[in-house]
Amino acid sequence: MIKIIFAAALVSAAFVIPVHADDMMKAKCDETTMKMVSDAMAKDTDAKMANDVKMAGDEMKMAMDSMKANKMDECTKHVGMAMDHMMMKHN
Repeated sequence: MIKIIFAAALVSAAFVIPVHADDMMKAKCDETTMKMVSDAMAKDTDAKMANDVKMAGDEMKMAMDSMKANKMDECTKHVGMAMDHMMMKHN
């Protein structure tokens, strides 16, 4: 009986953990995510990434403007695009 319960818990964890990890990578229009992206931009000194960092900065400016205007869907879109620009070096 205990083995069955343990096996069921293990199988359910196999489905929950990837979903949670996926949520962690989604763009959000909040101060924490915006700070994370801004910090990543500040730390990136790779000359090859200068254009992507600039484009990410432009997206972050648009995200901040959208956040101030209370347009959260638009803000989330811009944060996501900024994150995409910062991830280009990993591809």
